[in-house]
Amino acid sequence: MFRSSLLVALLLPSLSFAWGFAGHRRLASLMQDALPADHCLRTWFAARQTTGLQDHACDPDRWRGTDTAEWPRHFLEIDQVTPVTNYPREFPAVIAMLGDRTATSNGTVPWRVEEKYGVLVQAFRAKNEAAILDAAFVLSHYVFDSFSVLHDTRNSDPNNGLHARWESDMLNVTGNLNGITTLAASYYGTPGRADPRYNTFDVVLAGNALVDPLVQADLTANGSIATLYSGTKDLTARRWGDGVTVMSSILWTAWTQAGSPELTGFAGSCARTAPEVEIVLRGYPPVGGLLHAPDAGVPLVDAGVELDAGTAAGGGAGGGDGGGEPVGCGCAVLPADLVMFGLFALAARRRR
Repeated sequence: MFRSSLLVALLLPSLSFAWGFAGHRRLASLMQDALPADHCLRTWFAARQTTGLQDHACDPDRWRGTDTAEWPRHFLEIDQVTPVTNYPREFPAVIAMLGDRTATSNGTVPWRVEEKYGVLVQAFRAKNEAAILDAAFVLSHYVFDSFSVLHDTRNSDPNNGLHARWESDMLNVTGNLNGITTLAASYYGTPGRADPRYNTFDVVLAGNALVDPLVQADLTANGSIATLYSGTKDLTARRWGDGVTVMSSILWTAWTQAGSPELTGFAGSCARTAPEVEIVLRGYPPVGGLLHAPDAGVPLVDAGVELDAGTAAGGGAGGGDGGGEPVGCGCAVLPADLVMFGLFALAARRRR
């Protein structure tokens, strides 16, 4: 048991998760905040925010401890293809280019976002409010993972542990978490019509271009979390501001695609408008703006069908329901009987 515990402790820095639990909970609490202030949907989600639901947004990281297929759903190593803009947006085309196994191991977060978006649309159509909240908070995890710079590159853990230092150690300091949250609000953009898969690709491309500045800030910090925070606060807040803008847009678009259903608590005076403009980001706006699939003004997802990342378009039907609680750097605890899985993950470079 001692050897297993020691091995797990050695593995934890390499198996850290995006934004840590503290970051994911905070981001989930903000996910509606870029919507118009008078919109029914913003008020509805804000009124239903609970610590339990915010913690539910961490569940996809817990599922990694029980579902080996979960790991690739959180990232996209877009720089495995040169130039990065040539990475195919259709998963069958990725398979044709790279082969089935590599297509999946490179990461599938755009298709996972699209899949879970479909689940959310289905819940809105059914006016199943518990299912809406469940789907939205789980979806938020994958959306916000795509905004982590180190989930947008094959160089996922530079400088011997930057992944954990930036996403977890830095955010476990309450003052840092609050400071980034406050600054991020100044970078909220204009929410609009979302295309989950294509927008996630835009997000990943923007993040990939930020790897070098993040690495240089960490080198300057030389192990100091306070200095790392000072050097990356604006970068992180910009990504968070853009993340909240995109997540708010996804909620709004899903509700609209489902027929703009009336939900419990919608007041007569609140706005019920549909998103009619394109999303505008303020943090790191992509050249040309956020894109849509060809010939699609709104997503062409079939909300009644879940896709499978390993075989078709990117997600998988589910995930587990266990896996441990946050400790230390904000990572889930790995049970002793999953040590061998941890070794496999380490060998496979999955350090997210």
